[in-house]
This record gives sequence, C-alpha cells and structure tokens, in this order.
Amino acid sequence: MRYRFTYLQRALFITMCFALGCTGSGTFGCGSSNGRPDPTVDSELPAVYRITSFQGNEDGCDQAADIPMAPSYVVLYPFYPRSAPDDARLGGTFCGSVEECRGLAEFAAEPSRGYSFITGDDAAGWTGFAILSNGSIGETNQCRAEVQVHGLTVPGAEAISIETRTVVTTYAAMVDGSSAACLNADALASINDDLPCQALLLLEATHEADL
Repeated sequence: MRYRFTYLQRALFITMCFALGCTGSGTFGCGSSNGRPDPTVDSELPAVYRITSFQGNEDGCDQAADIPMAPSYVVLYPFYPRSAPDDARLGGTFCGSVEECRGLAEFAAEPSRGYSFITGDDAAGWTGFAILSNGSIGETNQCRAEVQVHGLTVPGAEAISIETRTVVTTYAAMVDGSSAACLNADALASINDDLPCQALLLLEATHEADL
C-alpha cells in the first residue's frame, strides 16, 4: 500500500474569521509574536505529546494500517494565524524531540506541517480544516475542493486523539459578471456529514512534557 500522508506537511491551513475563546480561567499562552501579547487559547491541552499510534488509509476510511516513518512527537500550542492575526488558534505540529517541540511552541508560528484547530473546546473536541485543492470544474460555474477535516479529542487523562478525514465537495462558484471564483470559505461552508470519506489518518498520543 502506498502512503502519501506527507500531505500534512504541505496542506494549506484555513482559519475562519471568528475567534476562539481567549479569556477566563484555563487559558494557555506561550511565546511572543512581533511585540503582540502572547497568544492564548482557552485550553489545557498545549503540551508535548509522544505519538503512540500513527495509522492511515489513503484509499478509503476502513482498515487503517500503521504508517512507516511516523513522527515521534506532536506539540500543541497557541499561535496567531496569518489570516486572522488578532485571534489565537490552537495549533499542532510534528517534532523529533521534547526540546525541538518546546522551541517550536516558543516561536509560536502558524504550523506549516501539522494541524490548525479553529473552533471547539477540550470537552467537546476541536475542529480544523485544510484545503488540499480547490478549483473550477471545466467550463461550468461549479467548483470542486479536496478538504481535510481534522478532529482533536481527549479520550482519557493525558491523552489526545486526532482524526483526519479527507472529503471531496462540490459547490457553486461566486460569479461576478463574466468571471467565476472558487472561494475557500465557500468550500468549507459546503462540507457536511453526508460527504463520503476518501482517506483517513489516525494519530494517538500521550502527554510527555509540559511546555
């Protein structure tokens, strides 16, 4: 079986124009960014986690198998996204050691290989999206997008689980006169639970170290 799950390293992460809760008890912040206040999100999850299981199936969403050359750690930390520089998000990125993970979290940059969770909470779970491709279908005013839907949950004490499902959605282009555009926001708005799952990635990890 072929694996191309390096897609998490090259995906374009999309953040929507609404903020996560960033005040109150239980907020977490780390690092500073260009003189702005430290990014904070209402979560107890930012930490370094050791990956205990990394499985996937790029030909469907059943019978996930171990993925060779899996990363050793994933770190969760708050960051300011480029598309919404005043609204902190919960990010996750892969790393090879606790020290490297802490350095990435201290830098607090938008993850370039990993996850960007834009809404949710620790109790109900966090959700994020990544658009792999988005474009028009032939000469029509229809668009087709391949989207990853990331779900972060807490299955037990000091443990996290991240499920990534890849779906394909079609939607109407935004038409302005003689031109039509395929907007990322419209692609995300068209996602629903009835879309068939094209590929699956499952990550399980346990708490290794605080930031």
